[in-house]
Amino acid sequence: MVWLARPVVPAFAFALLFGLACGDSGTMASATTSECPVGAQGCPCTQGGGCDGELACEGGMCMPSGTGSEGQETSTSSTPTTSGSESASGTTTGATTTEATTAVEPTTTGTTTNGGLKLDVGMDTTGGPPAQGCTKIDMLFVLDGSGSMNEERSALAAINAFTEVVDTLAMLGDGDIDYRIAVTTDNDDGFITPGCWQEPDPWVSSVGHTPMEVAQAFSCAVSGFGNNVFEAEVGCEHVLTSAVDLLDGDASGFVREDALLVLVLVTDVDDYGAYDQVGGNNCGIGCSTPPTPVTELTQRLVDDVKLGEADGVAAIVIAGDPDVDAGVNFCGQPGSCGCNGLDCGVFHADRLWDFVGMLGTNGHAADLCAGAQAVPTAVETALTSSIDLACEQFEPPQ
Repeated sequence: MVWLARPVVPAFAFALLFGLACGDSGTMASATTSECPVGAQGCPCTQGGGCDGELACEGGMCMPSGTGSEGQETSTSSTPTTSGSESASGTTTGATTTEATTAVEPTTTGTTTNGGLKLDVGMDTTGGPPAQGCTKIDMLFVLDGSGSMNEERSALAAINAFTEVVDTLAMLGDGDIDYRIAVTTDNDDGFITPGCWQEPDPWVSSVGHTPMEVAQAFSCAVSGFGNNVFEAEVGCEHVLTSAVDLLDGDASGFVREDALLVLVLVTDVDDYGAYDQVGGNNCGIGCSTPPTPVTELTQRLVDDVKLGEADGVAAIVIAGDPDVDAGVNFCGQPGSCGCNGLDCGVFHADRLWDFVGMLGTNGHAADLCAGAQAVPTAVETALTSSIDLACEQFEPPQ
């Protein structure tokens, strides 16, 4: 994943441990009803149990945090038993991390760490007609194709796990969501439709398919990853840039004007991370492709892909929390967990965290440091919180 001399280490090293995972964080947006804004204080929770900001769902109503057990900030203890990614040396290590207790902090505050673009995706709850809410969702999964992400991809693509994801997806908003699901990589490979894919389009739709069939199609697409297929040049992984390049100008018809667009970005490095650029690390080598500013990528999604509908773009990021300092690898590249002096299990994803901040309440970020099997759970958690509220507040063009 992170750069440096891949040829130095025998190839079998890449088959070692890949223990990465996630812990979630995120805040939520507000939606309105004709009587009381859904998600606002003293008003009903969303169907997924979500409330605005620091409010907590108490008995079906949104109340100030701390008024009950659901309003308390929780601390979780995560003890990844193994961690390892393709490091700056091209190796994959299996380091045992120490147990640490961390408080899950909201990351979707609607601000950015670099003072860049901040999209106004919230709704005016002081008056006006009630939000219509979404009835359609277009969900694009952008998966890191590196060998160090094998376990995360497999956990997400497991039939039972993904069936639960799509069951949750279908019940957002007022329920009976018409959804489409597509898969792509972090390396500009287009929609992934391997030989076992039976769909006429490069995505699978809930229309005419059972949740089991959708899960099988997703698993089929993910099965095409591995054995250096869809693997970006080391240090040049770019889940966000790859997604925007695919959707901006896509002629397949995947993105519908009246659907909420949801990107699911899963990676253990950043999108063209600064520490992976030439001159960005102590080893003196790196990716030579300059990154597109995150503000520009976000604006392209809103203006070009969603035709100016800012509230029509949402995202779930599962990557390394840049606010967690777990040390560095031997090239000085910063990690969120699994750092042992030689390598790290998950590296900081500064640009992806900035992207979530720019989406405001339509963004959800989860730290990839609690075990591979937690990845589908992180997606479900995001769906029932930030994405549910994004769906509630979305007003499809008439």
